[in-house]
Amino acid sequence: MLQKDRLKTELGVIYRSDFRNMTGVISLLQFIIENNLQTTFSETYKVLLIIVTIPMTTDEAESCFSTLKRVKTFLRKTMSEDRLSALAILSIEKRMTNGIPKFNENVIDLFALKKDRRVDLIYESCT
Repeated sequence: MLQKDRLKTELGVIYRSDFRNMTGVISLLQFIIENNLQTTFSETYKVLLIIVTIPMTTDEAESCFSTLKRVKTFLRKTMSEDRLSALAILSIEKRMTNGIPKFNENVIDLFALKKDRRVDLIYESCT
């Protein structure tokens, strides 16, 4: 059972201190474990363990897999794993990238500034 008052106090400390640069639940949990703060923040530790063990909904998992399947089908072994991973992340996080002003224009501008963007096209005759 969780102690509500203690949890409230611990969360107050977390929201005020060095914990603010944590990017998510997992990074906060890792920080607590790496610094042996499980007893100091015992209630927060319990809540974080509960949160990380809650499975994602089926829709979320299926959405990720269908996105990856679409990307892989489109690319079908024509690029490196790094590029495939980057494109998969962009596809999965499309709502976030749509919220960035001029995202597509900025990507195009960055690509245009690259010096080494040459494509070698090889023509082989069948004769």
